[in-house]
Amino acid sequence: MARKKDRDINTKRLAGIAILIFTFLIGCSGTYGEIKPQTESESKGTQRELIDSWSDYDIWLIYKKDQLAILIFDWKNDERTILPESNWRKVKDQQMWQEIVKANTTSDGDFKLPGDYSGGTSRVEGIWGPDIQLYGLIVYQAYSVSLGSVKLVEENAIRLSLQPPAAITNR
Repeated sequence: MARKKDRDINTKRLAGIAILIFTFLIGCSGTYGEIKPQTESESKGTQRELIDSWSDYDIWLIYKKDQLAILIFDWKNDERTILPESNWRKVKDQQMWQEIVKANTTSDGDFKLPGDYSGGTSRVEGIWGPDIQLYGLIVYQAYSVSLGSVKLVEENAIRLSLQPPAAITNR
C-alpha cells in the first residue's frame, strides 16, 4: 500500500514538473524566430537574384578575423526590419557592392565566402520571425560562424545574435 502511495506521489510530481516545463517553453517561444535553409537549387537561384537586385535590400556585412563571414539582406520596402549590431557594416553604394561580389563569388556566380571549405559554396537561408514572416535572407558558411538566435525585439523588428560574439569583428 505504501508503495502505491509513493508511486502516486511521484507520478503527480512528474506531471507537475512536466506542466511547468511545458508552460515555460510555450511562454518563451513567442519571441524567437529561426533560420531556415533552402534547397541547393533554390539557394543557387537566390544567390544570383541577390547579386543582381542588391539595391532592393539593406545589405549588412559581418566580418570574422578580417574576412567577410556573413551577408544579411533586409528588404527595403517592407514593414519588417533586421536591426543591425554595432559591428555590422552596411553596403553603401554600387561600387562597394561590386567589389564585394568580385571578391566573394565563384566563376558560376555563386557566393563563396572565406572559410568555405572542401570546394563548397555558401548557401542562402531565410531569416524567419516568430510571427512566421520572412524578414530577410542570410548568406554564410555554417562551419565558420554559429548563429545564436533570432529574437523579436520590438514590433516587426528582429535581432540576430552570433555565437561567440567576440569572434566577430568590424573591418
